[in-house]
Amino acid sequence: MATDTTVRAVPLPAGAEPPIRVFVNGEEWTEGTDFAVEGGVVRFNRTLRAQPPLGMGRKIMLAIGIGVYGDLKGDTLDLGYRQGVAVRTIPVDLRRYAAGSPPAA
Repeated sequence: MATDTTVRAVPLPAGAEPPIRVFVNGEEWTEGTDFAVEGGVVRFNRTLRAQPPLGMGRKIMLAIGIGVYGDLKGDTLDLGYRQGVAVRTIPVDLRRYAAGSPPAA
């Protein structure tokens, strides 16, 4: 069964303040060109892709030491923001937001 791994938006962490910085696969994206901040949500102009979940067969193969190949690639996302006087950058697990992303703000 195919799983939709597309991600179009993610919520900002509670208390996140501008400037919001977005890094996809290590590359910094530009606000207004690559993404927009709408309320507490970051919306992407290009679709991101979460790593697909491993099926039971692949999990068993990994457990016994057999390599797993195939389409297991996905994007990485890091969000940078200010929170009070602290500047933070956190990784985001895109699998949490695949196939639907967060609801509209």
